[in-house]
Amino acid sequence: MDQPNSTICIKDLALAVEILLELRDRVAAGGEGGLYGDKELALREINAAMASPSQGSIGYLLLATGNLQELAMECGWGTEFNVLSARLERALGITK
Repeated sequence: MDQPNSTICIKDLALAVEILLELRDRVAAGGEGGLYGDKELALREINAAMASPSQGSIGYLLLATGNLQELAMECGWGTEFNVLSARLERALGITK
């Protein structure tokens, strides 16, 4: 049985990394965040997930009210975050 953080659990690794790159570019181009979202933390978390991709590390980025979602909402791209998040979930095999 696969472990939750195993890289082999990812349905489409190449697509997941591509979406993570889109997220990283969006974070880097956006605002600094504010009370709840932290740009530098988001970039570190995305880079860590790309360095060692797993369902756990990538899924952590997508948590509701997590740093990345809060940053996206504070910087005005919350809807785009939701679209990218849904694509990542499909790449991870979490949703269809």
